[in-house]
Amino acid sequence: MGREPGFVNFQCTLEDVARCLDGMGCRWAVIGAVAAAIHGVPRTTVDVDVLIDGAFAQRLDCLLTDLGYKVTFRWEESSHFAPTRPHLCPIDFLHAHRPHSLAMLDRARRVEVGELGLRIPVVEVEDLIGLKVQALVNDPDRRRGELVDIRALLEASAARGTKLDLGRVREYFALFGEQRELDGLMTGLEDAFA
Repeated sequence: MGREPGFVNFQCTLEDVARCLDGMGCRWAVIGAVAAAIHGVPRTTVDVDVLIDGAFAQRLDCLLTDLGYKVTFRWEESSHFAPTRPHLCPIDFLHAHRPHSLAMLDRARRVEVGELGLRIPVVEVEDLIGLKVQALVNDPDRRRGELVDIRALLEASAARGTKLDLGRVREYFALFGEQRELDGLMTGLEDAFA
C-alpha cells in the first residue's frame, strides 16, 4: 500500500537524522515535541527538533541535501531544514555551544522508538524543561504554551514515579530569572519529588 500525498513519516526522518549524525560522529539528541512524547507528554508537531554539538553545524548542509532537505534559515544558534521529498518532515537543529547545552548532550540517553527498533538519543526531562524555559524567555508569544508543557512534563514524571533532579530544574529557572514560575508550576507536586 503506497503513502498518500503529503504523508509525513517521522520515523523516516529520525532514521535519516540518526544515520547522518551518527555517521559523522556528532553528539546529538532529540528535543521538542518528539522528546516530550517520549517522556509521556504527547503533542502535535510537524517537525523534528534536534540538539547537536555546534561544532558540526556547518557540515549539515551537504549531508542533509543528499538526504532530501534544503536549508531555509540559519544563524549561529540554529539551522532549519525543509524536506524536498513529501514523506519527510522539517528538521530544526539547535546548535549546542555553551556548557549547559553541551552537558545536555552528555546526559542524553538512547531510547527505542518505532516499529523497527530505532534507538535515538533523547534529552532528559530536566534538560527538556530547561530548553522550554529558554524558549519562553526568548519568545514571549510562546510563554503560555511552554509553561503548559513544563507542567505536563512535571505531572507525567510524577505519575511515572520518575525522580527528577529538581536542583537542575531550579538552576534553569534561576538562569533565566524565572524562579517564581517554577514555584507555581510545582503546586501540588512537591510530595511527588520529595
